[in-house]
Order: sequence, then structure tokens, then C-alpha cells
Amino acid sequence: MSVDIERASSASPTKPWLLEYRSSDRFILATVCVAIFTDAFLYGVVVPVLPFSLRERSGVLEGEVQWWTSFIFAIFGAAIIIGSPICGWIADRTSDRSVTYFAGLFILAAATLLFGLAKAAWLLVLSRLFQGLSAAVVYTVGLALLVDTVGRENIGQWMGTALSCSSIGLIISPLLGGIVYQRAGYMAVFGMALGLIVVDIVLRMSMIEKRSAQKYLKQAHSAPSSPQTGGIASPVDNESTALLPDRRQNGNQRSNIESQVPPIITLLGSPRVLAAIYGIFVNVSILATFDGVLPLFVKETFHWKPLAAGLIFLCIAIPALSGPIVGKLSDRLGPRWVAVAGCSLAAVPLILMRLVETDTHEQKLLLCWLLVACGCTLILIVAPVAADLSAVVEELEKEDSGRFGPGGAYAQAYALFNCSMAAATMFGPVVAAAIKLNYGWKAMTLAMGIFSFSGAIPILFFTGGWLFQDQERSDVAVG
Repeated sequence: MSVDIERASSASPTKPWLLEYRSSDRFILATVCVAIFTDAFLYGVVVPVLPFSLRERSGVLEGEVQWWTSFIFAIFGAAIIIGSPICGWIADRTSDRSVTYFAGLFILAAATLLFGLAKAAWLLVLSRLFQGLSAAVVYTVGLALLVDTVGRENIGQWMGTALSCSSIGLIISPLLGGIVYQRAGYMAVFGMALGLIVVDIVLRMSMIEKRSAQKYLKQAHSAPSSPQTGGIASPVDNESTALLPDRRQNGNQRSNIESQVPPIITLLGSPRVLAAIYGIFVNVSILATFDGVLPLFVKETFHWKPLAAGLIFLCIAIPALSGPIVGKLSDRLGPRWVAVAGCSLAAVPLILMRLVETDTHEQKLLLCWLLVACGCTLILIVAPVAADLSAVVEELEKEDSGRFGPGGAYAQAYALFNCSMAAATMFGPVVAAAIKLNYGWKAMTLAMGIFSFSGAIPILFFTGGWLFQDQERSDVAVG
């Protein structure tokens, strides 16, 4: 990002080094993906570590470990829910989203240092609070930055890529955290997290937002032709920047008077927005349920050790790599039917998990295949609903130009998206564990299957627009 470069004096602008590359679609995507993966990884890497570190480093009594563990994870979700709307509001009202994005870097660095150095339990709570605030910035601003970068036409593919990184980070981080902690100790886990932070820092400082790059390119094109500038078409000009509406500068087409209703309230009044939010809530709740329930289930049923219990998560993680393909499919076919298929089909392997009861080779293999099926179907939900969220913001803006103000509302829309994900990380494990404890494994898998299918209902009717909208238009035209 190079703040000193981006804010160079307009009197004597200096073109940043490797401007075209650092502001290219692929580099921005890579930066956002690494940031999202890092935040998801830092959330999950402490899952197998906390119960032990609270006793060994913090001196928490055995009877209080469960309470402190639950509270530390809950504070992470609460920080996201509180911080996301604020981050979204700020990001939509700043001329450069990367400023807010860069602020998240310092919050994440502070959280990581606390994680590695803290011993007192209350400092670990503070660390998770900072990590939650960082995640609020990264997801809210990062996803909005993707929309700014690529426009609506290809957003499904890009959202699929970015959110696949989140799913992979959430799934593999407990596995790696457990292995590293068991083999090398607590500080090795901290070192692994710190290494990711360093990569994140380098990428975020190098990235140049499209709008910042455009001002240098415009100056270059307005200058007389020269061997250095004349006749050279910048990749930034040829990429999706042409699709990018400059919401802060087209004052001739917008009213300068913002609606008195806060944009986030307007968004919550849209059934299409609510369908997207509920779709991601269902998806993340189920994934978080596996984090909370699956390791204990395989321990009790198959008598597996922590390493084997962690490796089984690869059955869900590997299908998540298909996120970009799903996103491209959503761009071509539309988000509705892809997401409906994901919610509906995921219900089948979730319910069939009730068949896994005994410690046999066949039952172990059955569970693995059912988890692969879950991974392949759940990944169908994420990219379509995330892409449709950007589409509905654009359409609401077209209906009433200027209703969201000069900064638009993309960041605030993804703030709601982020809040839904955070709430899901708390809802899924708690509810599933309660059902399993009181009614058993079979009842829990049935409840998960029904819950997954419930996500298809609002998506069917509202994602991509009202289901019967085209038919109603045809009737009006015929009439």
C-alpha cells in the first residue's frame, strides 16, 4: 500500500514502483485472500491449544478451564458483531479503503503479540478481542475492496476464491495448531502465527488500491507521448477498472443529500439481503459445528487420538478448494440455483451421518465420504450469496441514486455478512452440542440436515431477485 507513495504531492507526483502489478486484480485478490486466510487461521489455531495453555501458562484451575475457553471464543465473535458495522460505515466514507484495511493490520499485530506473550487469562481475552476487531476490518473492507476491484460481472468467481481461503483456514488451523503444539510447544504456535502475519504485512503494504492507481495513470495519459508513456496501455486500464463505478466522483448523477435512514437499516429491510445473510449463517454454522462436535465424536466412537481427529477435517477442507470454480459457475448460471442446490444437497450427507455408530473400518470410511460430500455441497453456498449481496446493493442504488451517500454501501453490506458469520461461529457449536448431549448423535445430524435445507427457502425466493419477478413482468407486458 505504501502510504507515503500513495500520498505523494500532487505538484510533483512520482509513479509508484511496479504500479501496474501492485494494483492489478490478481495482486489485490492475493492480498485479500492471504488476509482472510490469516484471520481465519488465527481464529482456529488456538482451538486445541487454549485448554492446555490456560492451565500450564495462565494457572487457571481445572474446573474453570471450560468457562474461560468458552468466554475467550465468545469474545471473538462479539468483537466482530460490534466492530463490523462500524468498520463498514467508516470504509464507505473514506476515499481510500486501504487506509481502513491497513488499520486492521496493526490491530492484528497487537493481537498476535498478546497471544504469544500473555500469560494472564484476561490478557488472552484482550488478545481475542483484538483478533475479532481485526477480522471485522479484514472481511468487511476486504470483500468490499474485491467488489471495487472487479465489478459485478465476475464477482462470484472472486468471492468464491476469497471465501474458500476462509473456509480452509478455519478447517486446517486446529489440525496444524494441535500438531505444532504437541511437537514443539506453545511458542512454536506463536511463531507459526507470526510468520503468517509477516506475509500479510508485506502484501498489504505493497498493495495499491485501484482508485489510487488511477490518478497516476490519468496523469501519465494526459502527458505528451514519450517512449516511457506513449502508446502503453496499462493493465489497470484494461482490467475491470472500466467496470468500476466511481461512486465518490460522479456527483452529476447523484444527489448530494443522503437519505436520513442509515444504509445498514435500508439493507436489512431487503429480503434479498436477508436471504444472503441467512445463507452464509447456515453455511458457517454447520462448519463451526464440525469444529465443536466432530473431534469428540470420533474420539468416543473410534477412539482416535488428536492427530487422527484433526486429519479427518481434510475431508471437508479439500473440497473447499473448488470455491473459484463454484464462483465462476454462479457468474454464468446466476446465484439462486447454485446456492439452493448447495443448501438442499448438503442436507443429505448431514442426515446420513446418523448411520455412523460403531467402530468398524466401513463406518470410518462412510464418515469420511459423508464429510467429503458435505464439503462439496456446502461450498456451493458461499460464493453465490456473497456475490448477490454486492448485486443487490448496486440495484438498490440504481432505484434511488444517492440513497447511500457518495461512498455507497458495499462495506456496510459485507459488515452484515461478517456479523452473520460471527454469530454462526457461536450458534453452531453451542446448539449442536446441546442437541447431541440431550438427544444424541442421530438427533443432532437430523437437526443439522433440516437446518441446512432451511437455507434453501429464502434463497430460492429472493436470491438473484424475486423468484416470480420475470413472470410478473411478462404478465404486465401481455396485459
